Amino acid sequence: MKTAQKILLTALTLFNEHGENTVTSVDIAIELDISPGNLYYHFKGKDSLVNALMKMHEQQMQKILSREKLDTLHPEEIMYYLYLLIDSIHVFRFFYRSPADLAEKYPSIVRPRQHILSSLNKQLAYLFESLSKRDILIASKADRALMVDLMSLIITQSCQFDELNSHMDSTTQRYHALSLMMVSVLPRLALSDEQKQQLEQMLDSHDFMRDASTPSPLDFA
Repeated sequence: MKTAQKILLTALTLFNEHGENTVTSVDIAIELDISPGNLYYHFKGKDSLVNALMKMHEQQMQKILSREKLDTLHPEEIMYYLYLLIDSIHVFRFFYRSPADLAEKYPSIVRPRQHILSSLNKQLAYLFESLSKRDILIASKADRALMVDLMSLIITQSCQFDELNSHMDSTTQRYHALSLMMVSVLPRLALSDEQKQQLEQMLDSHDFMRDASTPSPLDFA
């Protein structure tokens, strides 16, 4: 792994764990056991780091928000796809903490972050409309719009709720977010009681993730 990639990954980890406002460039250098000058050679301060991380986040979301195969998802694949959306935001969750403060410090991230959120909402709306057209999801247009708002809220903000109210680890936070989403989605799926029970069991056991792997942030560095 190249030094620049190590710096980005370490900065991302520290920003997520401690908040961007409490982490300095020196903290990142110490964590990596390199000199501040070495870090500065690659990134000219936190502005440069934050902008590079936002670029990684944009590239990641562009890949995740592809509509390829979205029209053919089966119920268990829907659950997996929702998990991917949760995970993709969770990996860069510091961007969604105190968004007004972060925007004031780093104005250049405002537009790409708004674009990501807009694209996320459009993707969820497209997914629910597709499921409705295939008679898999039973929901009116108004209900689907509310579901989009709810899903987006859970995806971007549930980790903050968990951090305030519990001591869940990162993986448990993501599964908790998925459980919150499925409470809304599962009753609306046109499935038999037995099929719904199977999905609930898969969710509880995390079995739907058995053969899956989520992309690393470094895939987009």
